[in-house]
Amino acid sequence: MVPVIIFCERAEATCTGLGCSCSISSDDVSFGTYDPLSGSNHDATGEVRVTCGALVASVGVSYTISLSSGSSGTALSRSMANGGSTLAYNLYTNPSRTSVWGNGAGGTVTLGNSYTLSLLFPKTDAFPVYGRIPPGQTVGAGSYADSLVATVTF
Repeated sequence: MVPVIIFCERAEATCTGLGCSCSISSDDVSFGTYDPLSGSNHDATGEVRVTCGALVASVGVSYTISLSSGSSGTALSRSMANGGSTLAYNLYTNPSRTSVWGNGAGGTVTLGNSYTLSLLFPKTDAFPVYGRIPPGQTVGAGSYADSLVATVTF
């Protein structure tokens, strides 16, 4: 099994309006079993969700979501580890897997949204996470994992 665990930092909004608050949650990106002999990319998906609500109408909310680089130290070349062995992978914001999801620096991008909340009706935005392990990596058997932090900035 090859899981990537995305931990979500608690997000508290400093948005404009009475009783405005937001939270973040996510699903792990689980790649399943990787075949080092396959000549194809090994893809998987997960999801990051942001839910915002307010006690009054017409509350303005604007935020961005960034992902940490994980154990590799750089979002452009993330890797999972199993002891001393590593397996390269990355996480993207789009299905074609061309935009690396990071903190917006060094060629990475962030996602976000802005809107006006209605009275007592929270809004949840779901953002797919597109994962990819490139083919042709010679790695030993075992469980490879990495942990990242998803952060919402208001």
